[in-house]
Amino acid sequence: MRPTRRARPRTGPIRGGDGRPSTGWHAEFGDVDNDGRADLFISKGNVDQMPGMAMADPNSLLMQGADGHFAEAGLEAGIATMHRARGAALADLNSDGLLDLVVVNRRAPMELWRNVTEAAGGWVGVGPAQSGVNRHAVGAWVELRSASGVQAQEVTIGGGHAGGSALPLHFGLGAETEAELRVIWPDGVAGDWQAARPGEVMRVERP
Repeated sequence: MRPTRRARPRTGPIRGGDGRPSTGWHAEFGDVDNDGRADLFISKGNVDQMPGMAMADPNSLLMQGADGHFAEAGLEAGIATMHRARGAALADLNSDGLLDLVVVNRRAPMELWRNVTEAAGGWVGVGPAQSGVNRHAVGAWVELRSASGVQAQEVTIGGGHAGGSALPLHFGLGAETEAELRVIWPDGVAGDWQAARPGEVMRVERP
């Protein structure tokens, strides 16, 4: 998976010549190239035999540019396969600081892509934790600020089709080498700002 940017996406499938509308199952934001801007992966596939929807319906990877617009990169990244995709996850599976991709397909084997983006930016991982039944602090927000601005992500489990993940949040830093972060816990109490440690997964325990 080596994403690059191209023309803005069409409303139908990005390959195969089927002009009927797409069927999306799992949509997930993640900074695939660590440039400090969230990109978007969408798993796609016909429910089964719906004639009004595209049958050949490959996945999409939309890369966010500096102007805030998204451009299709699924073909260049090599993830635009023709299986009926369902659940998916963006996750750093080999701890190299790049988000890899897992896709579960219907009537086809699961697919796994390693992210090999060249010249990717810096990154930091954040895993909030607290005592009690909500150990992963689901519902908390993590804010990360640097000279480039503020990023914010919510701690969730799920959000896609028939699947979910409980993993540290991943922030791309672009060219920034310094940043600070804080956790706003599920009950709304905001923690103190603390220095981020680029290139690491930081576990932030609630006092």
